[in-house]
Amino acid sequence: MSMNVPYSMFAETKTRNGLAADEVISCLQKSIRRSMVEEACGYAYELYISSPLLLEKLWRRLLTISVEDVGFGNLDAAVQINTLNEMRKNFPYNDGDQPMYFIHAIRVLCESTKDRSSDLLKNIIIKSFAMGKKPEIMDVGLDKHTKRGAQMGRGSKHFLEEGAKVCPELEVTNNYKERYREILKQYDPENVVENAFVYSKDQY
Repeated sequence: MSMNVPYSMFAETKTRNGLAADEVISCLQKSIRRSMVEEACGYAYELYISSPLLLEKLWRRLLTISVEDVGFGNLDAAVQINTLNEMRKNFPYNDGDQPMYFIHAIRVLCESTKDRSSDLLKNIIIKSFAMGKKPEIMDVGLDKHTKRGAQMGRGSKHFLEEGAKVCPELEVTNNYKERYREILKQYDPENVVENAFVYSKDQY
């Protein structure tokens, strides 16, 4: 059965050695998923020597793999791969040090424990929306920062107790929450010093 799949521009692109670029890209990702280091490096090198465009595609894949396939298996991987990507930009395309950075990136990814949960959850959300699902506004979302929340009279006390609730919460040794709660008992936004700074109501 023929599937109506929108192929990428790389399906019609050939690498230096006459391979379909989309297939090399696919093999790169599959080999990293299976921790096949040398194979992955070979696919990466084929992309690199083919063109600067395919080098850029290689790095975009490595950045995505650090989240899509490694994810929570190594939370530092995304930062490491992004750093290596930025470092390699200091070298011309044909500099002998250029391959060092994607080789090292691939080794980091291959050695990492893999977790595809973020990609799976992404696909759950995308396909659920495509089938008509839409988010519902939670009551807790109606706080002093929203028009409806303000109309309901929800102010800083409500925000402290409900809107600012976090989970899981770190155990802290300070008493800031208790101190702020006491300040709110005395604070009157209509009775502040004349030169009090006024913040924008827009939360971007």
